[in-house]
Amino acid sequence: MTLPRHHPPETLLLEYATGVLREAQALAVATHLAYCPDCRRQAALLDELGGVLLEALPPEPLPPHALATAVAQLDEAAARSLVHAPDPGNTRECPLGGLVVPEPLRGYLARLPQSSAWVGISDGVLALHMALGRAPVVAEILKMAPGSALPVHRHSDQELILTLQGEFSEEAGPHSAQGGCYGVGDLGEFEGGSTHTVVAGKDGCVCYRVLAGPVERLGSD
Repeated sequence: MTLPRHHPPETLLLEYATGVLREAQALAVATHLAYCPDCRRQAALLDELGGVLLEALPPEPLPPHALATAVAQLDEAAARSLVHAPDPGNTRECPLGGLVVPEPLRGYLARLPQSSAWVGISDGVLALHMALGRAPVVAEILKMAPGSALPVHRHSDQELILTLQGEFSEEAGPHSAQGGCYGVGDLGEFEGGSTHTVVAGKDGCVCYRVLAGPVERLGSD
């Protein structure tokens, strides 16, 4: 298996290791780690470093009733998870058919409700929405036909794209870095303010994409 060539930047890995990433972004990083042993080692090192730093902090006295409050919060969280747990009768097989998708993304896909449907967002490009987080965050699976493209667009915030099958090329725009080619396991991060388009390779591609904010479509329709 070819190892990924594009990896999350250190700042993103650090945010993942410290648990501050939103669920949709954390899912992209965690699934990339399943493909990439180098990033797994780096993430484990950051986890270990964080534990050492916590141990070095001087202890602070807990406020009164802190234990009772923590237990009550855990009970509430457990109750919410039961209320919002997916109905086993309303889930489906992986919507990507025989494509082998690593955990944790595979589990998320298996829990999508039966009502989830592919929606055309451009010629040859289908999107399957995943309800992860609140607006303006958008998480979706993109299925792109060979040679199809996302229209040129400008990002108001970060975009993450994790390639699951095939490959795509990122064509650089006026505010983006040099374009590149992204294969299976590659995680591309494109910053707010960047302008680019994404073009599927000769065999098409399937990707998991997270938009942290709205995008502005540029050019004529």
